[in-house]
Amino acid sequence: MNADFRQFIPLFSNMAMPLLAGLIYFALAKYVRQIGPMRTLITGELTYKGAYLGFLFFGIYLASRPFQLLFPHPWPLILSGLREFCMIAVFGPAVFLAMLSLVFGAENIPRRVIQAVVGLGVLLGLVFIVVNIFAIGGSEPIFQVGRLTAHDGLWFKNPDASRRSFMWILFAVRFVDPVLLVFLAGTVVLWHARNYPVEKRMLYDNMPIKLYLLGASCYSFALSMLTTGLLYVVNGLPNQWWVYYAGALLAGFLETASLALPMKKHVQVSEHL
Repeated sequence: MNADFRQFIPLFSNMAMPLLAGLIYFALAKYVRQIGPMRTLITGELTYKGAYLGFLFFGIYLASRPFQLLFPHPWPLILSGLREFCMIAVFGPAVFLAMLSLVFGAENIPRRVIQAVVGLGVLLGLVFIVVNIFAIGGSEPIFQVGRLTAHDGLWFKNPDASRRSFMWILFAVRFVDPVLLVFLAGTVVLWHARNYPVEKRMLYDNMPIKLYLLGASCYSFALSMLTTGLLYVVNGLPNQWWVYYAGALLAGFLETASLALPMKKHVQVSEHL
């Protein structure tokens, strides 16, 4: 491979790919906001409100990745903390609650459950920010293209070996939220698709397909993020974020396909009656 071409690979995987994925989720958030009023009576307000917030804040998380690389420490620490808080405190809980609302109906989800999920997300987000401060060991240049020198934090390469153990706490937080939350959300949605009532299928004959696409989207996100972590834990390969960004892109396309697919018939009754 030509050396001049290879220098653009880190630029694409660290900047172009997350920015593109972020723009897709911004578009999804805008689309959900537009169609929400038309479908709220069918799927419930919490479903579309959760989807909108989830897409919006995950878009912020992805699209802000290039800005994290613009300056040396402490800039990567500050931006990564804000980005992770968006994903852990808002995206994970919002997607989980949106999927529960879609399957069971917002009126059937106790307020305490909503408060507990949101509270857990905020708590884990704050834990991540605090632990992240101790886990990072400065920053280093990761690639250079022309006059652009990209810097990222030294988490896996922290010169203080004793502080690398903090990475396990960060892994655990991410595993619970958003990986586990989104994976569980996808499982619930796929279960609903498999057991979609016959009488509802007669009215919403596209709904099972929409649900399968939605569940696959959740799995794509969760498994790609889990794979990125396992590549380091099992094989010692850090910073393989391109796997995660590719999974996020695929999840975005699947989500787009699910939202774009019509339910076929529009009736002014709740799907959960």
